[in-house]
Amino acid sequence: MFDSIETPCARMDDGEKRKLGSLLVVGQGLLTALAPSLSVRLIKRMLSKNFENAGDLEATPEYRRQLRAIGIGTAAAGIAGYAMETVAGRADEVDEAVTEDTTDESA
Repeated sequence: MFDSIETPCARMDDGEKRKLGSLLVVGQGLLTALAPSLSVRLIKRMLSKNFENAGDLEATPEYRRQLRAIGIGTAAAGIAGYAMETVAGRADEVDEAVTEDTTDESA
């Protein structure tokens, strides 16, 4: 499928990969915040692999509220990560432009 040196994200720099990861975290957080029942079903399915009668567990309203809070926090962390990476990318561009200007002036 891929050559030994080719990877699926080879054309993306590390900053773009971190931005993509942050967007995925935002999506996961929003999904958890808006639909905690999906998370409950996933957790029940994972527990049923190792424990008997895991399907009989009932999620309390407090647990669903906690899932929503975790989802909101996760989304906020993803937004913060994306914002920090965007600012860092712009700062790198400014540093490169200043470096090019100083090398042009000294030549």
